[in-house]
Amino acid sequence: MKRLSQFYYDNMLKGSIYKDIVRFILEKSGYSVYPYGYDSTLSELKSKLTEETRNSKTGRRIRFSPDLLVHDDQNIMLVEVKMRGKSPPMIRASEIKNVKEFWNDSVLVVVVPEGNVFYAQRISELEIQESDYYQLSDFEKFQDIFTRVQVEDISYYKGIALQNMKIK
Repeated sequence: MKRLSQFYYDNMLKGSIYKDIVRFILEKSGYSVYPYGYDSTLSELKSKLTEETRNSKTGRRIRFSPDLLVHDDQNIMLVEVKMRGKSPPMIRASEIKNVKEFWNDSVLVVVVPEGNVFYAQRISELEIQESDYYQLSDFEKFQDIFTRVQVEDISYYKGIALQNMKIK
């Protein structure tokens, strides 16, 4: 069995912190939130995929599956959470392209160390582009996509997210 690097595990831990912060904001705002995707519900599968199965169409669909399933009385959404600790945040076009291929109806949440800190955009609203990176201006404030979220909740969790970004 292939041993994964410490870097991989460190990044998994960091990513799960921000997924949990997003989850807490949404739950506090009255959304029902469920773990979803490769890192949560299919984590055992990771060690069993071969290079061939990992890169098959089904394997890629599984690998790029969103992190959370979010539900309220009127909507059900799949949500992918990404954290970028540098400013300006670099959201790779290849990441958007992969999610767009299989999960075009999902929402991408980006947590960054500037401005509102929490941003979101519907993947279907992001145009495929030739440049390497998307800009933060391509995203909306988190509470504009998740309309039940209150500004006070963003303010509280913004401090927690920024504090965690400082931890090396």
